[in-house]
Amino acid sequence: MINPTIFREYDIRGIADTDLTDENVYLFARGVGTYYRSLGENKVIVGRDVRISSPRISGTVQKGLNDSGCDVIDIGEGPTPLVYFSLFHYNIGNGIMITASHNPKEFNGFKICHNKTTIYGQEIQKIKNIIIKGDFISGKGNIEQLNVIPAYIDYVTDQVK
Repeated sequence: MINPTIFREYDIRGIADTDLTDENVYLFARGVGTYYRSLGENKVIVGRDVRISSPRISGTVQKGLNDSGCDVIDIGEGPTPLVYFSLFHYNIGNGIMITASHNPKEFNGFKICHNKTTIYGQEIQKIKNIIIKGDFISGKGNIEQLNVIPAYIDYVTDQVK
């Protein structure tokens, strides 16, 4: 069962080895995938930070999204702004950044985007309720790996010229 305290106002965050087990991360991803699908969306950009737990969590998130019928664009490791840039650069409204920001290394979590903006408050609670009910949309999605860093570097350097 997912610890309900990980659902914060602006993100979802917990201890990687206890709150964010593979089972819990999979349920989280099924909930987010169902949330996106219920809004008529099925493409999701997924990025991750450099924490030791992030690759494991990312793989499980991608599987859960795929099993909900979402196609994943895996942009790999990078800073949170890389996900935000990718949403606009590739014109995809949905994204998940796996990060715990400034929190200690044993933490990890998720920033969730819809319509190219970070969701918060009631929208996070909607995802929590989908997970609690276990009423998931199922499907079969694909994974595409994409190296967005060159485009991001070009964008940033163009801004400072």
